[in-house]
Amino acid sequence: MRFANKSVIVTGASAGMGGEAARRFAREGAAVLLNYAKSEKDALETVSGIVKAGGKAAACQGDVSRPADAKRIVETAVKEFGRLDILINNAGITSFLPFADLEAATPEVWERIYAVNVVGAHLCATAAAAEMRKTGGGVIVNNASLAGSRPAGSSIPYCCSKAALIHLTRCLAVALGPEIRVNSVSPGLIEDTRWNLGRANYDAARAHDSGVELSLVKRTGTAADVAAAILFLASDEASFCTGVDLLVDGGRFYKV
Repeated sequence: MRFANKSVIVTGASAGMGGEAARRFAREGAAVLLNYAKSEKDALETVSGIVKAGGKAAACQGDVSRPADAKRIVETAVKEFGRLDILINNAGITSFLPFADLEAATPEVWERIYAVNVVGAHLCATAAAAEMRKTGGGVIVNNASLAGSRPAGSSIPYCCSKAALIHLTRCLAVALGPEIRVNSVSPGLIEDTRWNLGRANYDAARAHDSGVELSLVKRTGTAADVAAAILFLASDEASFCTGVDLLVDGGRFYKV
């Protein structure tokens, strides 16, 4: 198993891409700490499923944008599993705002999105790096977005935050090497997430059809697709990769 005797933190892991990544790490031998901010029930259910399947997992509540919480999440993983080898910065938020409605992107919206999507990733990476170096190094993978490379997505602040996260990945790769590798994944349309639940005027069927049309492989993505990419970058198979942003978008980036 690729991650036997490894300890992993997945932030924002109660469901969706984070939950799927956590389950896959556990299936491949890792002990996994699932961080969540609000969805305790979902996180505990995911932990229970991992444990029932013979894996090792625990949950930890915390808002990654708060320095004390970020540090506590890392400390909890070390307390539970004795070490920390891999950090998956998956936690993220957005606001669904039309690009043309510039006034809707208030300073408060910008600050909250950046606090979680960018500052939170930096805080967790900082705390994690200190522990990883104690045992010889580790790996960090940030979950960015195709929206960080193209001006399309849920809102301008979200797109800009993901562009910043991609560049943070490069900066951390320089700052933390050679002991710690840092990469990111940039998903395109991923249908089996809960981001669109409750979104005003969201047409799931129309979004699906559009996603298929805009994909070079003629399908939309799944949380499993993203998790597979995350696990690859976290594994020794990607030991010569750092500062990389891996598009997981079915070729959407190249569709004009």
